[in-house]
Amino acid sequence: MNREGYSADWQTIRRESAVFGDRHIEVADAKEALHKAFDRDRTALGSDQYGAELAKHLPRIEEEIFAAFDAYLDELAYTGTGLRVNADVYEVTEQANRRNV
Repeated sequence: MNREGYSADWQTIRRESAVFGDRHIEVADAKEALHKAFDRDRTALGSDQYGAELAKHLPRIEEEIFAAFDAYLDELAYTGTGLRVNADVYEVTEQANRRNV
């Protein structure tokens, strides 16, 4: 805690950044599994009117789904990186304050 009464627990911030890293891995794995499922099942839509109609819309549906995955993955990476950087700054500041006391 500094003399003005503000403190940041850089160790907790760093641990939370790791949570975002773990979540990023989980979501990337889910995206990959879904992509494989689309690739595997795309030809199983059937040749009736319902399958034909779905086949027309499927590329756009897939594009939107994977764009949402990518946006979420970007946010997880951005937040995790930001937390790591903040933890580093707080740690360095805390160590400098200890040396100056």
